[in-house]
Amino acid sequence: MNHLLTATLAYLVQCFGGNLGYAIVALSLGIRVALLPLTIKLARRAQRNQEILRTLQPEIDELKKRFAKKPERLWAEIGGLYRKHNYNPFDVPTLVGSFAQLPIFAMLYSTIRVALKEGTPFLWIKNLASPDFILTLVILLFTGMSACLMPNVSGNARTTMMMIQLVVTCLIVWKLAAGLGLYWASSSLVGLFQTMWLRIPVRQTVRVG
Repeated sequence: MNHLLTATLAYLVQCFGGNLGYAIVALSLGIRVALLPLTIKLARRAQRNQEILRTLQPEIDELKKRFAKKPERLWAEIGGLYRKHNYNPFDVPTLVGSFAQLPIFAMLYSTIRVALKEGTPFLWIKNLASPDFILTLVILLFTGMSACLMPNVSGNARTTMMMIQLVVTCLIVWKLAAGLGLYWASSSLVGLFQTMWLRIPVRQTVRVG
């Protein structure tokens, strides 16, 4: 797989007249778009679980009051409630699907890092092997917009999530080589599109009871 990504990146560099920047963007977007049906499906599944949990929350709160002094009975009752409504707090398909993507992105990251050379320019970026401040701002913009548009998240939770994502992203990318930053920006752009897509309501009803 790693050799295939390397060969694909080399081919794209040739297609773009030796421009590594465009090749990185094309490869990153291509892989993220190819995985988009899977990531949207997993996100929809996670949304459904969140909706079920939100609907069950009043019953859970009532159980906590009734069995406050009986923790074992409390967890047994909550577990029964989860099973009754087909809710699993540790959704195995979602977890497996998410982790299955990590090796692909790790190999893509490694392929781009190896391809970087000193002095390679792209657009306003003078050197793809060095960090770029403007590119960092672009990545933070995409990350912030994606967090801000996250569906089914309350105002306070959305603000907290956005701040955490921005801080973590900034700590990672501000010293990152611009070539790897292009990969991150391309991925974040597709992630933003996915978030906007998830805001489109699905015609399904979560039934409880």
